[in-house]
Amino acid sequence: MRIFSLKDPQETTGTYPCATESPRPFWADGLELSRNWFAENLGTHVEGVHVEEEGQVIGHIYWAPSERALVPYRTEPGVAWLYCEWIQRPYQGRGYMRKLFSAFIEHLKGEGYKGVLVGTTDYEGYMHHSHFAKRGFRVIQEEDGGKLMYFPLSQPRVEVEPLSSHIPVEGRVPVEVLIIGSHFCPVGAAAVLYLRKVAAEFPGQVALREVPAGPETLAHYGVADGIFVNGEEKLFGPVTEDQVRAVIEKALSSGIED
Repeated sequence: MRIFSLKDPQETTGTYPCATESPRPFWADGLELSRNWFAENLGTHVEGVHVEEEGQVIGHIYWAPSERALVPYRTEPGVAWLYCEWIQRPYQGRGYMRKLFSAFIEHLKGEGYKGVLVGTTDYEGYMHHSHFAKRGFRVIQEEDGGKLMYFPLSQPRVEVEPLSSHIPVEGRVPVEVLIIGSHFCPVGAAAVLYLRKVAAEFPGQVALREVPAGPETLAHYGVADGIFVNGEEKLFGPVTEDQVRAVIEKALSSGIED
């Protein structure tokens, strides 16, 4: 077993072991888009720690310093934001995540970080809050679909405040699709690819706009990542092309009924 931090964009060819498992998940369609994003943003908006077994990346922790993290919060400096983590299913329950997380925490301590923030979910299979509670994270805010949790290092609590979101709707066409970021995770990146294809099937009826994630986007929209259809957030989590098409068709039919 080897645990190491990513330092070079060339190392990002092994990112997202969650999308390289067998059988290949359908949302791995977005893997190339996400790997390109990771390579472009490594050292600025994302950092990574990998665990390898026999030369193959089997797990990861992706994170960023609060000063550069793409999250919809105002956070004091010196805090680590944990974006996501994963150990491939054949290796789960064998101590890999415990060792990976321990190495991550030791790195943060050495760099003088105050603590770790993470947005957890209510989905048992992905970033569930119970997994973080077992490690000592505590809930500091309740959210729709999950909890914001904190793991103290040198400071027992930190200041963190959610941003107010503002998603405008111009109303020039029946369906407006706004994609903010959504390249970081292959799940979102796959949805982006499907939306590009589906939107092209409805010329003049569906307008698709993509806005890259970044500090300016956060300041303008109050959102770091998301897919919005006529101002409402849609398509959270893994979706197929047919599901994307169904969402667009429903939005079109709703516009006709109105």
